[in-house]
Amino acid sequence: MNINYQKKLKISCICSIYIKTNLNQLILAIDSLLIQKYIPNEIIIILDGKVNKEIEDFLVFLKKRNSIFKILRLSKNSGLGVALKLGIEICKNDIIARFDADDINLQDRLKKQYDLISSNRRISIVGSSVIEFKNYSNKSKYQIKDIPLTFEDIKINYMHRNPLNHPTVIFKKKDIIKVGSYKNIKFFEDYELWIRCIKNKQKIINIAEPLVAMRRESYLANRRGIKYALYEILFIKSLISNKYFKFRHLPFFILRIIIRFFPYKITINLKRFDKLRSNEYLYDLESYINKLKTENKSIYSTYNSHLKKS
Repeated sequence: MNINYQKKLKISCICSIYIKTNLNQLILAIDSLLIQKYIPNEIIIILDGKVNKEIEDFLVFLKKRNSIFKILRLSKNSGLGVALKLGIEICKNDIIARFDADDINLQDRLKKQYDLISSNRRISIVGSSVIEFKNYSNKSKYQIKDIPLTFEDIKINYMHRNPLNHPTVIFKKKDIIKVGSYKNIKFFEDYELWIRCIKNKQKIINIAEPLVAMRRESYLANRRGIKYALYEILFIKSLISNKYFKFRHLPFFILRIIIRFFPYKITINLKRFDKLRSNEYLYDLESYINKLKTENKSIYSTYNSHLKKS
């Protein structure tokens, strides 16, 4: 893996990190972008407030390694919506890809989405299915979180559930800024943005193939309890104030709020009846992650060598 000689796409990849970000997961997330045949020509990491010294030391190493890395620091923790909005503003490319600090981007993710969005001026956002994983092993079957694929299907169901898997999205900067970009609506920054995009007739499509492996544990852990339910109520209030919410949507959102109070094990079991989680996908995630760790000149291997020498 040699960043200087790999083919670069005119894509800015943005990721927000904070005090609880896991360093090893962050390194693997970055490596999963760089192991691909086509890599982004810009990676922006946004520090949403203070991070620990371990992360700070790594970022110093990262910036020295290659000019494609840019660091944006926020003086205080402002939330994902604010962090992403500021990150988008400094991106040099019109095509921007989101990635999360604890997820794994699968082979050719960027190239497949870039070819689709760059070749069609009517498409504003492209997402994909995801593999959900807690642990990984050799050639295992993983649960897929599917999404509606066509814009027509998305328009039918978007008020019932989020039409995109946020860590998979790639979008056009000008279109996102046109509708006001991300807002500070905790836990619902992305969903609220997609609703505004749809209302403004910006075309969204999804790729059926899973292009990201998403950690299931971290996703579900924060989406339960009274705190999350209250944020969901605030989200509904924002939809009402913007006249996006209709009375017919109310039963779906009431059910969503009730489910937030279910015990974790019941929530997990309910996922089995979710039609968009009914498919399984055979993937050798263990070998892929091991490749990220051992690839010549990967961030993971070079940084660990750097730590041993220092």
